[in-house]
Amino acid sequence: MEEFAQSADTFLSYAAIGLLIFVILEFVYLVFISKKAPFREHFLQPFKAVGVGGLAAVLALQITPLVGIAAIGALGASLSPFALPDAWYSWLLALLIFEFWYWVMHWLGHKVRLLWCTHAPHHAPPTINMMVGATHHFLEVLVVFPIFLGLMPALCGVPVYMLLVVKALDGIWGFMLHVSPDVVKRRYGVLEYFMQTPSYHRAHHAKNVRYMDTNYNSITLFWDWLLGTIEPLRDDEPVRYGITRPVQADSYWDVQFGEFRNLWRDVKEAPGLVNKVLYLFMPPGWSHTGEHQTVGVQKQALMAREAEVC
Repeated sequence: MEEFAQSADTFLSYAAIGLLIFVILEFVYLVFISKKAPFREHFLQPFKAVGVGGLAAVLALQITPLVGIAAIGALGASLSPFALPDAWYSWLLALLIFEFWYWVMHWLGHKVRLLWCTHAPHHAPPTINMMVGATHHFLEVLVVFPIFLGLMPALCGVPVYMLLVVKALDGIWGFMLHVSPDVVKRRYGVLEYFMQTPSYHRAHHAKNVRYMDTNYNSITLFWDWLLGTIEPLRDDEPVRYGITRPVQADSYWDVQFGEFRNLWRDVKEAPGLVNKVLYLFMPPGWSHTGEHQTVGVQKQALMAREAEVC
């Protein structure tokens, strides 16, 4: 197993280098060759997010090493009452366990408003390309990811070295999921039956009601299939990227903190302590007045309209 881990480490190193080259080539093609993606509109936010997030990560790792996925994974492993056996099938189990917690993390990021505030910056750009894959709120990177992608899988028995390999695969494939449709337009054949592909992830990034809150996993379709959150991209309904509120796409503060601002406004204006707390934990669009605009409510309205047409 150690030899396998070393081989996996070598493969992932080359894969990461290849991914970086591909990201650069996509950027050059979109901005300088096709000229379909002006820098300010499509890439300014990702560059700002990477810069600020990277600086925050470096500072936080200097202050508390437990922020890192590897370190917090080691903590989880030390607390876990069991560990996956040293066998080939443990890699498959490690992937499924990691993917489960990824699904839970991602589902909560869309269904709990406080967590949505940290996840919304990833959905805010009105486009999709591999740089969007690096656009995250620094709190999501420093707090949410280590807990759900480090601590929880390790508590479920995933050894740290397996966890790091699976997380590296998740990171590499996660970038590929965001490839621009102007670069790769076609579907992905047989992979569409069991893998998350760019077409599924384009649906996930849509603000179309039909597509919202679907396709949560990043490598396979297993948990989305099992838990009923798969939504294929339809040829008759093109994706409209972004989030439902108006966003100043070139403003770092609006993209990264606009949802927090709106949440604070709702909490401040809500009557009573219970309603104030509910705004933190209920889905985006929930209202103490009962006039909810959650994704679930909007999807019910969409299905009712489609049933009337039929």
